[in-house]
Amino acid sequence: MKSFYDIIEIEESATFDDVKKAYFRFLRREHPDKNPEKHDTELLKAVGQIWEQVKDNRPIYDSWLREQRLREAQGTIGETIELDYGEREIDEICRCGAEFNLTPEEVTSF
Repeated sequence: MKSFYDIIEIEESATFDDVKKAYFRFLRREHPDKNPEKHDTELLKAVGQIWEQVKDNRPIYDSWLREQRLREAQGTIGETIELDYGEREIDEICRCGAEFNLTPEEVTSF
């Protein structure tokens, strides 16, 4: 998974001012006026939306990013469980002791 920091080519540990400079350097490099034959409008929009979050709430983005990486690292598990009415194959993200919030729909879907 590429992070905002990967896309704008800066270390995650960089200062806010350095992240801001890297973001604007990225915009100058990728802007359609500067790079008309190779620009990705969707990428520019996505990076702009992330910047709006990072500039005001960087710790929240960083926490979300760590959570996503942890989920990727844990992967999925597959297991077969015996139920009174037969067997059923389950493939889901490993919960591994972490806390998860389930919606009523998720609870009743089993």
